[in-house]
Amino acid sequence: MSRASRVKKSLPEELRKKPEASFLSAFVSASFATTMCYPLDTARRQMQMKGSLFNSFLDTNPGIVARDGFHGLYRGFGPNVLKNLPNSSIRLTTFDAAKNLITASQAEYQRVLEEHQKSFTSS
Repeated sequence: MSRASRVKKSLPEELRKKPEASFLSAFVSASFATTMCYPLDTARRQMQMKGSLFNSFLDTNPGIVARDGFHGLYRGFGPNVLKNLPNSSIRLTTFDAAKNLITASQAEYQRVLEEHQKSFTSS
């Protein structure tokens, strides 16, 4: 079960089917994921820089904290959030809408199939 699904399940039943709820749950999930993973992204970028001061990935985060303090792990976080959160939220919302359409089409297909079988057996 995805993080967005868990967030959505915490909403009241009447709100779960609304697109706004899907977008809101996707936004909250993407925000949480971005906040938790950003220090790893910072470490990756530090290791990719030419002339990096760090020898291994495991040395990177403690080295950044020693050099710049804890806020150094989140340097550039604001612009990254402004760039990525809308994209992630829209992508998760679109996935949720597509999943709902597929589920609805499968149910409709089963209904038509059963109706066809009833008319075929009664003939």
